[in-house]
Amino acid sequence: MKITLGGVLAGAWRLARRDAAVLLPVAALFLFVPTLAMLLLMPAPPLAPGAGASEEQLSLFVRAYGDWLVANAPAFGAGAGCSLMGSATLAAFYLDAQAQNLGEALARAVALLPRFVLAGLIVGVPTFVGAWLFVVPGLYVMGRTMLAGPILVAERPVSALGAVLASVQRTRGHGLMLTALSAALLLAGQLLPLPFLAMVQSLGEAHAGNPVVVALLSVAAAICSAAAALATILARVWLYRVLVPSGSR
Repeated sequence: MKITLGGVLAGAWRLARRDAAVLLPVAALFLFVPTLAMLLLMPAPPLAPGAGASEEQLSLFVRAYGDWLVANAPAFGAGAGCSLMGSATLAAFYLDAQAQNLGEALARAVALLPRFVLAGLIVGVPTFVGAWLFVVPGLYVMGRTMLAGPILVAERPVSALGAVLASVQRTRGHGLMLTALSAALLLAGQLLPLPFLAMVQSLGEAHAGNPVVVALLSVAAAICSAAAALATILARVWLYRVLVPSGSR
């Protein structure tokens, strides 16, 4: 079966339009609010030194940035957990035949969340290694494992590792397209909120950050980030429905 990048994105968009009344509350609770909270409550990361920085300045920045990551690790972990909960809820809503409404989908997601977390960790290690060695291998791993979450929901009981391996098997022959899809979704998540975050940073550097303006810019950035995350979730659901069409809404 031929699957195209445009076809997956168009399918995700059709789901978004059809089920907006269900998707918006879930996205607001699990994607938008955690992102906004981190933007408003977490301290800003240390500023990178400009061009021509000395080795000592670069070393100090790397050390400061590492300290910032460690200090805010609980917040990052909570945000990732909320995102996984949203992903599990929507996967259950679309792919679990026994979840007839959003409340039942949420209950299913709570039960499956530990496996979603474990699957995320299993995928995260090779993704990080691939991205560190060269960006494309990391994107390839992300693409080939996109079905892990939907498989955990639709084909339970299945272990986290089993779902990851099944995703790799189900996506055989679609590696290049899924690499492109992963790149597109990742870029959307990075680039869409970037202008608003850059304006917040500029205001901070100029010590001219009006709290209301900063809050509005942060809201805009969080909306963009949540929209990209929702698009990623719906793309995974649509991809599973195309490859395994039985038993889904």
